[in-house]
Amino acid sequence: MAATAATSASLFNSSKQIASTSGGVASRSHAVRFFGAPVRTSDPIKRKSSKISGKVIAAAAAAVVEAPPEELKEYVLPSWAEFDLGRAPVYWKTMNGLPPSAGERLKLFYNPAAKNLIPNEEFGIAFNGGFNQPIMCGGEPRAMLKKVRGKADPPFYTIQICIPKHAMTLIFSFTNGTDWDGPYRLQFQVPKAWKNKPTEFFAEGLAEELSKEGACEKAIFPDTDVVITRCAMIGNLSVEGGDRCNLDLVPGCMDTSSPMFNPLANVDDGSCPPYSDSED
Repeated sequence: MAATAATSASLFNSSKQIASTSGGVASRSHAVRFFGAPVRTSDPIKRKSSKISGKVIAAAAAAVVEAPPEELKEYVLPSWAEFDLGRAPVYWKTMNGLPPSAGERLKLFYNPAAKNLIPNEEFGIAFNGGFNQPIMCGGEPRAMLKKVRGKADPPFYTIQICIPKHAMTLIFSFTNGTDWDGPYRLQFQVPKAWKNKPTEFFAEGLAEELSKEGACEKAIFPDTDVVITRCAMIGNLSVEGGDRCNLDLVPGCMDTSSPMFNPLANVDDGSCPPYSDSED
């Protein structure tokens, strides 16, 4: 209880310190949609959860200006150099080097400096996203893993995505507990046999996948230094619907272009250099 109170106080105090509008930070209407949800931290032993004060919700709601809905454009993968220099906020990698596909794993990188989003002192940056639509696994921000790059460069943050088989898109945003950046839309490649299926097919299939207990926690989770411990504690999840991910974990560098590449690894443990010449 003390940890929860401390985190709540930190989130509320941060709302007083951070300007209500930051350059590049998303509209308040998106923030209101997710405010009040607990922020999941990546501590595998002591999970902290915190709720943003109702006063912040009221203030944000008052600032909302209704606008006609616009179709969210697909986010295009930038070069690593653009991301590294803070010219692009989001970068991603797949385990096989191919475009993101349903049923595969994906690592998302976020550089808050690109959008002037100041990390929270307590948990840094939290990710909030949903498959096909924001409500499918959305509404519960999850703290991302901080990647420190030294004194000269600001840190970036990562999170792992295990894409459900019926997912067509990922709609996601980032928050420091007060301000939001997003939403972004990432398009997934669907299996060839399903390319001509109607939208209802994917909606019904996704609803069935995510209706299983803990399905969202298995689909969106902190980076691998946490998930390895978590999977070992949970055990074999294939019976519970966790067969979308291979839980026979072998940590190591999975970047085939890296000198640290481990051909036996099926979980990227962060031992690869943060970038390589091939990504520039």
